[in-house]
This record gives sequence, structure tokens and C-alpha cells, in this order.
Amino acid sequence: MESRLNDLPQLQGVVIIALVLLVLAVTAFIGIAVVYARKRKSSRNDDSDLSIDCAYFIEVGNRPSQQDSLFVSPLDDYRKFGITAVVADGMGGMEYGGEISEKIVKHIEQMSPLSFFATEQNSDEIRRLSNSLYDEYKLSGGSTLAMIQITGHFMNYYSVGDSDIILIRGGNPTILNPRQNYMTLLIKSLCRNNKQTQTAYTNSKSRALIDFMGNQNPHVIYTKKPMRIFDGDVIIVSSDGLTDAVSLRHIPNYIKDRAAGTAAALKRAVAARNRPKQDNYTAIVFSVKRSLL
Repeated sequence: MESRLNDLPQLQGVVIIALVLLVLAVTAFIGIAVVYARKRKSSRNDDSDLSIDCAYFIEVGNRPSQQDSLFVSPLDDYRKFGITAVVADGMGGMEYGGEISEKIVKHIEQMSPLSFFATEQNSDEIRRLSNSLYDEYKLSGGSTLAMIQITGHFMNYYSVGDSDIILIRGGNPTILNPRQNYMTLLIKSLCRNNKQTQTAYTNSKSRALIDFMGNQNPHVIYTKKPMRIFDGDVIIVSSDGLTDAVSLRHIPNYIKDRAAGTAAALKRAVAARNRPKQDNYTAIVFSVKRSLL
């Protein structure tokens, strides 16, 4: 009996230590669970609560006919298939420019939904389409192509020619895709030779395209890695008829809360310039917002 009484304090000490360890373990588990839940909520907000608002316009300008074409995949399928949008600007002064631009957007529509993670294969398909147009029209017509894909919080883009893919973030506008025209070559050459670039802008050939859809094996510019997009971003896919009339640095002045408001403001801005030789002007506007649902 005395031996058991002597063992009792030791047993109580073991029980107390065990209880302390249990409390520490439970506290640590709760802490880890809270951190994990917060991360999951944050991830869910990043990936699932994104809302894409879209609007567009396509106007003739002061040209005798419309040679721009566009396609936007159904926004109802955004969560499942993402978004594909393309603008094709038929080359003015060429007999089949409008016809070729229509064929381009119809082909992209038939390809949709495109795989978001197969940018190289998509680029190859765009090049094959251009080669088929070359075989059919033999350079008697051509068109530009500017295309984006959006999935979740990421975007890919593809470009041939001089139509624009514009990102406005924090009020700062950037044209993501370099224009494939003679001016670009002139500027690069002048910079390599440490010369002023002003002459590139006044050169009579500066706007001539050096690559386009309908050319044989065109160079397709595309994103090798998807780029992140964020709440508040505005993405505009447009023909050069927009940016020829409204300079890039002024475009943020027309950004509204909704894509429809932005599209309407940009369309009015081009019309207000009243340019005698206004080209066809087309734009697809995307506003990236957090979903309130």
C-alpha cells in the first residue's frame, strides 16, 4: 500500500504532462487548420471569384466597306472553357481583305474551345491557316490577327500584323504585342546605330506590314508562358483604326466601370475625331472584376 501511495505523485505528474502535450497538439492543429482555411479561401477568391465583363464595337469609319471581323466565345462557357476573342483587320486597298478577315474569325470559331496550355500548337494552327489563305489568294489579299485566351487569372495572346492587344493596369496602358510593320524594323535599325528614331515615323513606308495572315509561313507572336491578370485590369483587342484615332496614352481617359461604358466611350472618341480617312475601327473590351456573388 505504501509503495502505491509513493507512485501516485509520479503518476499525477505524467498525467499533467500528457494533458499539457495534448493541449499544445490541439492548439497547433487548430492553428494549422486556420492557416490552411485562409489559404484555401484566398486561392478560391483568386481563381473562382473572377468576373469578366465584355463589350465590343465594329464600325465602318469613312471607308466604303467593312473589312474588320471579330469573334468572342460565349461568356456563359467561361468557367468551363475560358474565353477566346479575336479581331482580324482586312488589309485596306486589297480586293479580298474583308473576305479573308471573315475566314480567319470563322476558323477560330470552329477551333474553339482552344486548349489554353497548347500555345505552340495553336500558333502552328494559325500559321497553317495563313498558308491555306496564301494558297487560295496568292497575296491578292491579307489580314491581321490579334487574339487572346483567358482562363481563370491567366491570359495568352497571339498576333500577326499590326492590330493591338492593350492592357490597362493601374491606369497605365501597354500594347502587349509588337507591331509587325516596317516602322518597327526602322526603329530597331536606328537604335542599333545610335540614331534618332523620328525619321521612322515620317517614312512613307512605315505603316507597310512586314507580316500578315495570307502570307506564307508568317511569324506568329504568342505568349510562351501565360501572363497573370488581376482585378481592375482592362484588356482591349482592337484594329489599328482605334489607336490611330485615339493615342495609347489617352485611352485610359475613356475607361469606365463596365466594359459597355468603356466601349461606348471609345467609339464616341473615334467618331469625335472626324478624321476624313478614318479606317474601320473595331475593339473588344474586357473588364476584370471581383465577382460579388
